[in-house]
Amino acid sequence: MRSRALSLWLFLLFVLAAQAVAYSFANSLAAYSRRALYAHFTTETAAIQDVKGLPYSELINQAGKTYGVSPELVAAVIKAESSFQARALSKAGAYGLMQVIPGTWRLVNNQALICHGRHDGECGSDCFYNPELNIAVGTYYLGQLVRRYNSHVELAVAAYNAGPGAVDKYGGIPPYAETTEYVERVVDYWYQLSGRLPPAGLAAGTWTKITYAVGWSMVMTVSALVLTGRYLLRRHRGFHWR
Repeated sequence: MRSRALSLWLFLLFVLAAQAVAYSFANSLAAYSRRALYAHFTTETAAIQDVKGLPYSELINQAGKTYGVSPELVAAVIKAESSFQARALSKAGAYGLMQVIPGTWRLVNNQALICHGRHDGECGSDCFYNPELNIAVGTYYLGQLVRRYNSHVELAVAAYNAGPGAVDKYGGIPPYAETTEYVERVVDYWYQLSGRLPPAGLAAGTWTKITYAVGWSMVMTVSALVLTGRYLLRRHRGFHWR
């Protein structure tokens, strides 16, 4: 007869196989849900929709219409970047509502001449913190990224956070925790601000949490398998456990 330890080891092996199938299934559904969510996000943000009742609404609407970016998307980026704090300054040296770094500011300003005629010489913190100028520069840059990635708005948002070089390197959203979380926050904020509903079904984030939970349960099962296997080895003094 099989020992209880051997029966337990075989049961754990069966559980691990079932967990592996569940992990693969949940991971596939998370990826599918995320693609569906981003496709819907891209389609809906193509329309120029004004925002109302938010700080700097008029400036956001004006910049969005001028540079061909949905004001709702601009507002979602501002919410994620600075939570509408005009004097925000990051540790990386990004300024203002849309957290624009001076290098990007200079690049955009040379192309769009947003500060043209306002002052002599290089732009400084007075420009960077100016809500009108900051929103205009950030929106212009965001529009460039949307066009660069052929209206894959999730990639444009990722590039806004991590830089287009990182998106190009990985051929998609870079596998950086900060960037993936940032994209998810912008998308979530956009759905909240726009009042639209995401595609039906469990959200990608829910499937990701399920994947993590199954993954950790697999670790526990493997640990139990190892402990049970060590006991059987000591008891039978080899791999012949019957």
